[in-house]
Amino acid sequence: MSIVVYWLTPDGPQVEAFADAQLMAALAFAEARRKERDPQGQPCNRHVVINTELGDSVGQAGVSDAPPDYSWTKSHRGGPPESGNPPKTLA
Repeated sequence: MSIVVYWLTPDGPQVEAFADAQLMAALAFAEARRKERDPQGQPCNRHVVINTELGDSVGQAGVSDAPPDYSWTKSHRGGPPESGNPPKTLA
């Protein structure tokens, strides 16, 4: 169960689980929930969302960790501001 579709009905929250290999089926299921209408033409479901955590698409732990000598920060991207002047920009 790595793909889950959640949606709200007048009866409360609902959930349907799918296996990793069933992404297309989960997308079709979610779209069908979105399009479902009652006899008056009003949407039957609200807040239809799909959530995935595909095992083959999740990286190894620590891959995004910066190396020890990495010192770049966004706040210093253009260099420190000069006294009395606006900060440097890349534009």
